[in-house]
Amino acid sequence: MILSMTGIGRARHQDDQIQATVEVRAVNNKFLKLNLRLPDALNGCESKIDRVVREYLGRGTISIHGQLTWVKQVSPYVIDEATLSQYIEQSRHAAKVFHLQPPDRLAEFLSMPGVIADQSASLDDEGDAEWAVFSVALSNALEQLQEFRQTEGQAMSEALAGYCDEIEVDVKAVQDRSPLVVESYRNRLKDRVNDWLSSQGVQIETNDILREICIFSDRCDITEEITRLGSHIGQFREFLKEKNPAGRKLDFLCQEMFRETNTIGSKANDIEISHRVVDMKATIEKIREIVQNIE
Repeated sequence: MILSMTGIGRARHQDDQIQATVEVRAVNNKFLKLNLRLPDALNGCESKIDRVVREYLGRGTISIHGQLTWVKQVSPYVIDEATLSQYIEQSRHAAKVFHLQPPDRLAEFLSMPGVIADQSASLDDEGDAEWAVFSVALSNALEQLQEFRQTEGQAMSEALAGYCDEIEVDVKAVQDRSPLVVESYRNRLKDRVNDWLSSQGVQIETNDILREICIFSDRCDITEEITRLGSHIGQFREFLKEKNPAGRKLDFLCQEMFRETNTIGSKANDIEISHRVVDMKATIEKIREIVQNIE
């Protein structure tokens, strides 16, 4: 399955206290690179984010923008009702024993040691309420990004298959034209020799002409290049059907197809084949531009 390296995904998730919003954007890169814009509450979560991203993506530059909003603000300070009750009971008992007026305002007890409990340390130890919400939003955004990449990848695969068809048409034309090149050269050589002999009165051995034609035929033989090019195209089509990421393999085959096409152009010595080679190079360049964006 072909996957595009470019795409975007957005998601939002919340519990009763925190809302997380995540946007993920991906562009092409030879390796996996993360650009993170996170709130301070998620400092230290970079390695966790990296592990989650690698479950979905193998390479590319991934920009992740995360936001956290506290739906219900929760104070870390809590009144310890048991301790407060003890203070009140003891104050009433002491007032009764010493015949004094007992305290009647709550504020007088709130400053007593242990009445206000600071739970911030215990909240930190329980840990990562923010990450629990953010990680769900991140996974959902990556799922959306994956769907985007699959849709784009399908369109890329269809375009690449069409370009392969175009190259195969040109290869077939070159293959059909190739035997005619030697015949054309033989006729031209024969005409030139006859013209020169008639004007100079000199004879030349037939074997010399045949030897020259054989040398030319060997020098412009492109049978191997055509065979290899056809093999590369067939392999390219197979990689388009692979389930695993095939971008690097496709990129390598683009280089090989261009090399074989270039060799055909340099050996052919024929104007019609040269025109076909130009068309093939242009098509391979189109393929290469698409392949650069495939994972």
